[in-house]
Amino acid sequence: MNSGIFILGGITFLTAFILFKISAFMYLLQDIKEGKERSWLKLFQVFVVDLIIVIAGVLGTGILFMTLLKMAHG
Repeated sequence: MNSGIFILGGITFLTAFILFKISAFMYLLQDIKEGKERSWLKLFQVFVVDLIIVIAGVLGTGILFMTLLKMAHG
């Protein structure tokens, strides 16, 4: 039960984050169409930051869901 709630919290965070990244990707495509240059270093930095956010968010949301479950059920 606890691992299921933890996984549900992680999936919830990943869903929200993926939707956010889709909108950011659409914005990036718009910039590319306008001819703005993007460096690979900048894109790699964004990837590393996103990876850290995903790891922390999945763990944090999973822990939050488990804490709320334990508080609700005593």
